[in-house]
Amino acid sequence: MPTPEAAVQQSMGQRLRLLAHLSWWDMVAQYFGSWIGLLWNFVMPATVIVVYLAVFELSPGFRFGGHETVGGYGVNLVAGLIPWLLFQEAVSRAAGVYIEQRHLLTQVPVDPVLFPLASVVSALARHLIALALFAGIVWMAGIHPSLLWLGVLALLPILLLLTAACALLAACLTTAYRDVSPAVGAAMLPLFFTTPVIYPAHIVPESLRIIMDLNPITPVVMAYRDLLVTGRAPLFLDLGWSLGVGLVLLGLAVIVMRHMGPQLAERVG
Repeated sequence: MPTPEAAVQQSMGQRLRLLAHLSWWDMVAQYFGSWIGLLWNFVMPATVIVVYLAVFELSPGFRFGGHETVGGYGVNLVAGLIPWLLFQEAVSRAAGVYIEQRHLLTQVPVDPVLFPLASVVSALARHLIALALFAGIVWMAGIHPSLLWLGVLALLPILLLLTAACALLAACLTTAYRDVSPAVGAAMLPLFFTTPVIYPAHIVPESLRIIMDLNPITPVVMAYRDLLVTGRAPLFLDLGWSLGVGLVLLGLAVIVMRHMGPQLAERVG
């Protein structure tokens, strides 16, 4: 008879295997029926990066601004866009995942938390592809990666914490209120423009700066740009705000999940 510890390990192993399967299916299902299928997960981030760099790096009229700026507008834009896209894609897809996968949720004994987390893991895979592509392109542009790039490994857990917490909340709330899913999609636009992706933070007027500073994605985006382009260490005090908000949101997501968990199958059935 297996010990309780072995049972827990077996259960965790089963969850991880199922999470890997659901994440793989999320990557495949987006382009199901297309000729190149899974390769679109490589083609899409490559297209976004190449187009933005080609348009803005080859247009001398665009300047990112700031005396400490390194690289052109396109390089700085893409460096901030890469973490933003992970957050946007994962949360937007997770918002409707219980509705889309209701046949599995109601018929197969699967831990509900795995469905939104699969959207996060799928977005993470495309994020890593984008980082690899970006590294190769900026190398050719003359910005050579340094040891500071390894700092992204410290940023990823914070970004994934924020993303997973928001994904879980959006997925659960959509089962109770169907308007949540389109509302999440609509909210991404103002959130994008209150995150310093397409502009440097220092140009924001003081009267509006508090909106940007309260955005927990802001320090992560700025830290990515500092590490990948500018070549300086990010402000870890600001990242503490992102971490704190992420932990609060995760705690809230756990509470909502435990409250609604037994009713999820009934709500989507």
